[in-house]
Formats: sequence, C-alpha cells, structure tokens
Amino acid sequence: MNLARTFVPLFLLCMSLSSCLMTDNIRTTRIEIMRPGAFIFPENLDTVAIINRNLFRVDTCVFKFFDGTGAETDTTINNEKFLKTSTDALSDFWEKEGYFRKVINYHDSLNCIWTDSQLLSRPGEIYKKTQSDVCIFLDFIRFSENSIYKNLRFLQTTAQVAWTIAFKSDTTSYIYNQVDTLVYDGLDFPEYFAGGRVKTELILNNASEYLARSFGAKIIPSWIPAERLYYQSNNPNMLAAEKMAKDNDWLKAAEIWKKETKNKNRKIAAKACYNMALACEMEGKYDFAIDWLVKSYSEEIANSEAHKKNCQQYINVLALRKKEIERLSKQVRNL
Repeated sequence: MNLARTFVPLFLLCMSLSSCLMTDNIRTTRIEIMRPGAFIFPENLDTVAIINRNLFRVDTCVFKFFDGTGAETDTTINNEKFLKTSTDALSDFWEKEGYFRKVINYHDSLNCIWTDSQLLSRPGEIYKKTQSDVCIFLDFIRFSENSIYKNLRFLQTTAQVAWTIAFKSDTTSYIYNQVDTLVYDGLDFPEYFAGGRVKTELILNNASEYLARSFGAKIIPSWIPAERLYYQSNNPNMLAAEKMAKDNDWLKAAEIWKKETKNKNRKIAAKACYNMALACEMEGKYDFAIDWLVKSYSEEIANSEAHKKNCQQYINVLALRKKEIERLSKQVRNL
C-alpha cells in the first residue's frame, strides 16, 4: 500500500517532466529580414528632397520636465535645432541605404523663398525648384512629458514628430505622425550622465537622430532583426544540424533534419519537421515551410498543445511574411 502511494506521485512527476521536454528544448535564433516600406515608389521617382518646414514654429516651444519634486524649465533647450538634426539624420540614412538615386537635404532654406501657405498651395514650383520627384517635409518635433532624475541617472521623454510626404505624380500629401516614449539611463548611455550631470540636449539630439532613422526605415524597404524559434535535441544528428544552421549552412542542416523527420522517435521527428520550416524560410520557400509545420503540428507527442501553439504561431508569421514578400516585389529596385 505504501509502495503504491509512492509510485503514483513518481509516475505523475515523470509524466510532467516528459511533457515539458519539448518546450524546454526550444531555442531562439536571430535572423535578418527585409521589411517592406510604407510606400511603393516607382523606379522613375528617384530623387527625393528633404525640407525642414517647421510648420508649427517649434522654436516657441518651452522645454519643461519633472525632476521628482516639481516642474522645471530649461530655457537652453532649442527644439528648432532638433529639426536640423532630424533632417540631417534622415538624409544620411537614405544616402547610405542607396534606395533613391539622389537625396537632397534643403534644411530650412526653402522657408526663405516661400511662406508656409505657398509651400502648401504651389507644389509644382517646389518640384521645379528642388528638381525632385518626392518631397519629405519635417513639420514638427517636440519632447513632452519629460522626467529627469539626476541622482538616478535617468531621463524619459515622449517624442512627437510630424512628417509630410508629397509625390510629384500624386496630388495627395500624406502625413506621418510619430509618437514614441524614449528612456535613457546611465547603464546603457553612460556618456550622457558623466560627471553627475544629465546632458539633456545631447540626449534629445540623439533621440532626434533615432526618430529620423526610424521614420526613414519605415518609408522604404529595410533590413530588420527578427527572432525565430527552433528545437534543440541531444540526438547527434540534430546537434550536427544545429551547428550547421548556426554557421548559416542551412542547406546542409536541412539535409540532416529531413532525414530525422522519419525518425521512429516521433518527438525527434516533430522537432526536425519544425526546424525544416525554418530552413525553408531561410531559402525563401514559404509554402514548403508551412507544409513542414503542418506535419510537425500533426505529430502526437507529449505536451502537444504547447507544440501545436508554436506551430500555429509560426504558420501565422509565415503567412504574413508571404504578403510582405509580395509587396517587396513591387518595391525592391534594380539598382
């Protein structure tokens, strides 16, 4: 009787450990994928002008912040300066990306030629003056809801940025609003908190550059990091395939994983099928990847619900990725 009481809990514990085995062997790998941009630029639209329009006169904005005891004002902060920082950063980013044949940074020089209303009502003259196909106007930048704690070496701000995108071939202008909460601390950014000071203007300058690059990356196709799951196993062949995958030799890894999909141990087979999907994605074969996930999903294994959830999530990711690839086919240029 005592033996039975001991055996049952041990049996349940073993079953529990077995059911966790699949999820415990999940690992992540970082890959790079090209994300489509917000617009489809025909190849004949190859010159872009970047213009600091300062539509809402940000030089009149006062920089206020909370320091833990009350509201403070820093009159040395000049929002107008951050407009220039942003247009410069966007220009540099797009020039390095090489997506457009020519990127011209006009800074705020056109404001001396036309008033705000003329810039809006006489687009033909803008394109004639700039010799551009696309105009990007930076209208507004502001940092609000600011908190600065010198002793904690910490700054938090909510950034608000407004851009206008106008096409020579389109009478419609598009407004792109950015709102982002940015946090800087002394651990990640020690250079901004040296000497017991908070270098607020340098931080906001860095934030302005970041916001411009982020905007630029969303407008055109750009490479971004992404994470993918894969299954690890102590099986010698699976270990060898994992090593090859880490060396970016996905074809050789796939050769091994494909053999292991027929392994009599169905747990290893399920893992191999799942990993085959990753190998197929890396080779751009999305339909094959989804097929392998369906096979992995159908395996009856311990903790199958968690495994099925992983498969379904990856299928959803690949379905979305297929749509992105379709859009990218209209955006990637023959440079």
